[in-house]
Amino acid sequence: MIKSEVIILKKLNLKKDISKKYQNWLNDFEVQRYTEQKHKKHSLADVRNFVRKNNKSKNEFLYGIFLKKNNLNIHIGNIKLGPINFTHKNAPISYFIGEKELWGNGHATLAIKEIIKIAKKKGIKKLKAGLYEMNISSKKVLIKNGFKIEGKLKSEIIYKGKRFIVYWFGKIL
Repeated sequence: MIKSEVIILKKLNLKKDISKKYQNWLNDFEVQRYTEQKHKKHSLADVRNFVRKNNKSKNEFLYGIFLKKNNLNIHIGNIKLGPINFTHKNAPISYFIGEKELWGNGHATLAIKEIIKIAKKKGIKKLKAGLYEMNISSKKVLIKNGFKIEGKLKSEIIYKGKRFIVYWFGKIL
């Protein structure tokens, strides 16, 4: 378990943390609008299988983002590290805050700060993250954490009937 002043990252518990709320985040277009998850319908069984797979993996690490509040840890989103390329010591990260009323409060920024610490402990020397060009919030979060734009894939995705750029950010650790 990794702690900051406001959030905790921890592996998801199949019994305690896999909830209808979590499933609803994955099926909420607004929450997933800038991810490829928006194209899928997720059942509770799908969510459990995904978490189980990542909890057993040696190169992919899924963490719940938990808000510390009144002696409770409230699951508000997820962050994933991997798959790790151990040969080249690099890995992508992906993340989301599912609780919309908490958007813009710095929780994703803190979660990335914590995942950077985890990555360093695993010997990773470079992190990367991709994002749709219109995902301004995620772009700001990555920049706050020292990521730099390394690539631009023009007309890479279709969103609401129009083609958009996908940016790739990187950070040397």
